[in-house]
Amino acid sequence: MAFKISAGNLVTNHYLIVESDGVKFAETSIGGARWFRFSQIDCILMSADSRLSFQVGNEVFSIPTDPANAKHQEVIAALVHQVKQANGHEDEST
Repeated sequence: MAFKISAGNLVTNHYLIVESDGVKFAETSIGGARWFRFSQIDCILMSADSRLSFQVGNEVFSIPTDPANAKHQEVIAALVHQVKQANGHEDEST
């Protein structure tokens, strides 16, 4: 099952898809869609303005999220869980 956050409009294609085997990210201002394995993701950050960012190597990819949107929260939870699992960390509930 795939989880998706869309933040595009008529001009811009901007989305994040979390699938069972990795993450697909697209933002037309930086080029076409990119795909990453969970083990490639070094860091995940949620900013004060609810922008979700993740780092792969020296690149940072960001997408705005809506904290009131349950689907966005599912995507974020799935991403964090899969990255933790891929890096040998148990999903610690705190």
